Amino acid sequence: MINRKYIILTMILLLAASGLQAYEAVALHMKISRTREAAPPHIFEESVFFSFRPGSAVRYVGIAFAHENFREVHLFQRNERNVLFLLYPIPEGLHALDYRLVVDGLWTTDPSNPLRYRDASGVSLSRFELPPSIPANRTRSPVINRRDGTVEFNLAGPPGRTVFISGSFNGWDPFMHRFREVRPGLYSLSLRLLPGTYHYIFYSDGRRSPDPLNPDRGTDPEGYEVSVLHFNPQ
Repeated sequence: MINRKYIILTMILLLAASGLQAYEAVALHMKISRTREAAPPHIFEESVFFSFRPGSAVRYVGIAFAHENFREVHLFQRNERNVLFLLYPIPEGLHALDYRLVVDGLWTTDPSNPLRYRDASGVSLSRFELPPSIPANRTRSPVINRRDGTVEFNLAGPPGRTVFISGSFNGWDPFMHRFREVRPGLYSLSLRLLPGTYHYIFYSDGRRSPDPLNPDRGTDPEGYEVSVLHFNPQ
């Protein structure tokens, strides 16, 4: 059996060799190693992160896409926590990714993704809505603005969502700080905070998730995964 750490290290080296910055390679390693449970697909860097946690032993898990006419099955890798994952580059010219998982030869929808529909043949497909292109200065989160001592949080997703942030800086209030949709599908919020270390999460239409652009993760008092911000504007 191939050592899982070797697989992850090989992926990082291949990515670094293809021209990615060292920071991005480290962020990817942190993302993979800290993924504990399967989650709905989401944007990570400039790709879509898919994950799957089997309820029993499986030989392989793959994913096939409608825009590829389901001709190719992209195989998942497995991390140290027995979570299978795949990082799929965002295709150009698409508004959504329609797909099915292949688990030991069985075609099925993604159990972690509630968004699905039936095609003209009646086959049930999972769907991930792709956000619009993001301006370069909004591809990071959080962003510390040292000139005015504020922190900017950014989130990309389908347009028309209601997005809030909840964290240790606002008593975990899920309704105190609401994002502004600065352009269709791009949400932003700036907060003035005191120096310190904070934990936070996003709520998008009531669904809780860590900041997908922030690889620094921790857990809240109830054991749920949250994002971590080390804020020192000096």
